[in-house]
Amino acid sequence: MLLAKDVMPFSSYNFTSRWRYLMVATIVLAIRIISNDPLAIRATQLSNDPTRVQYHPSPRVRVVPAIVFARYGKRALRLDLYLPIDNREAVPGVIVIRGGGWMVNDRKESAHVASALAERGVAAASIEYRTADEAAFPGAVQDVKAAIRWMRANAKLYGISPDVIGTLGGSSGGHMALLAGISNDHDLEGKGGNNNVSSRVQAVVAMATPTDLLRLDAGGRSVVARFLHASPAQDPKLWARASPINHINAGGPSVLLLHGTADENVLPEQSETFAELYRRAGGQVELVLLPKAPHPFWNYTPWFEDTMNRAAAFFHRVANDLQKRSK
Repeated sequence: MLLAKDVMPFSSYNFTSRWRYLMVATIVLAIRIISNDPLAIRATQLSNDPTRVQYHPSPRVRVVPAIVFARYGKRALRLDLYLPIDNREAVPGVIVIRGGGWMVNDRKESAHVASALAERGVAAASIEYRTADEAAFPGAVQDVKAAIRWMRANAKLYGISPDVIGTLGGSSGGHMALLAGISNDHDLEGKGGNNNVSSRVQAVVAMATPTDLLRLDAGGRSVVARFLHASPAQDPKLWARASPINHINAGGPSVLLLHGTADENVLPEQSETFAELYRRAGGQVELVLLPKAPHPFWNYTPWFEDTMNRAAAFFHRVANDLQKRSK
């Protein structure tokens, strides 16, 4: 089973009537997931772990909330933008995509990640996306592409370098970050807005990422089937198309893969195989295996700070390399 890890993170919310409604809706979703897979019980217990990192506003970060970045008819998608206050020049920009089995649409649940990146000099947009219930694949990936285009189109307004934009995500969010980052499939672009702007990225950080959907266990495949609205038997080509491992090309962005060795939901072999194939194709890829780290390690101590340091350093390193090449 993958990706039910962050279903019930309520401890950081003020329970006004609005949040009570959100809590009830989320509990209903958690019950649905648990009823379908007993491994989700372990996931919910892990989500309630007191070592889970909570978001706290930082004096070094400016937040621009609820920006509409994509529209599909009357449907508007929003992001929260976290900006480093002390930057004196354009900084790398990153689209942050949360996990949750392609079924949990709450951009605030990645606030701690986006804020931590901004503290480290990276502008980070925590986005919402259309869930699998609202839009089957490739809807959510199209939303990531739309967010990339929005950031590039508005980069100068917010002090972001339009030439150094990346994606970051974990679990299903890592899947979307990686697929949106490396693919050249025009059908993944969508029509969310800013369609005259490039969605190409220069860097991807993908954590605990399912790179080959067909190689997940039975529990994982059942989650993916809800995302794709088809089983492997019903549409094997769709499953192949939705797997990042089948979009590897020599001209792709730099990629950093982070994976816990104790991940029982998405095995580390998923990242190891992708890294080997990406390197063979001529791509720049780094693989870091974190000893004893579980599936959603980036949300928990003691791995959170190390993960954010690695990710921010990676984005800055890519930016510096690109700057050197342009001279």
